[in-house]
Amino acid sequence: MKMKLSCMGDSITNGHGLDPKLCWTNLLANSADIQVSNHGISGDTTGGMVGRFDHMLRSELPTHVFIMGGTNDLSFGLADNLILSNIKTMTRQARHLGIPFIIGIPSTYYPTSDAKLYEINVDQFVERLKGYQAKLKQFIEIDECASIDFSYGMEPSHFLIDGIHPNESGQVVMAERAMEVINAMKI
Repeated sequence: MKMKLSCMGDSITNGHGLDPKLCWTNLLANSADIQVSNHGISGDTTGGMVGRFDHMLRSELPTHVFIMGGTNDLSFGLADNLILSNIKTMTRQARHLGIPFIIGIPSTYYPTSDAKLYEINVDQFVERLKGYQAKLKQFIEIDECASIDFSYGMEPSHFLIDGIHPNESGQVVMAERAMEVINAMKI
């Protein structure tokens, strides 16, 4: 049976600023003969993702689901525990329906000198992101679930000028990381 992967996320999942054909989800679909649907929405928070997650699962009936979010939540100053609670809510919905899930760990942020965020300053955001990544990795370890660490192997040259959204070369790295995890799952 061909893998049917539904991807829930924000602009990093969405491929913000790039032609959709260059997004890691499409690169993954083309290289692995996997059916992939991208439900990333730029600017979305994990609360918004929870609100549309059940509909995605029930309307698409995927064999697997990918979940990544939290960077927008962090930029609004939301607490890590709230973000993790939303991630856990989505994983429990998938688990209840018997759908294996993969959690994405957001990439690192390489801010430019003129970077601006919503409710938090850039230095605070960088530290919050590092802390969130660590807590998310801890959740993944305790929950014993599959994950893709998009902070691994990414360098400043892999990002658009904003320092947070992967560019074409960053999308290739993301697709390669995703393929490694999917191959390891022996699907």
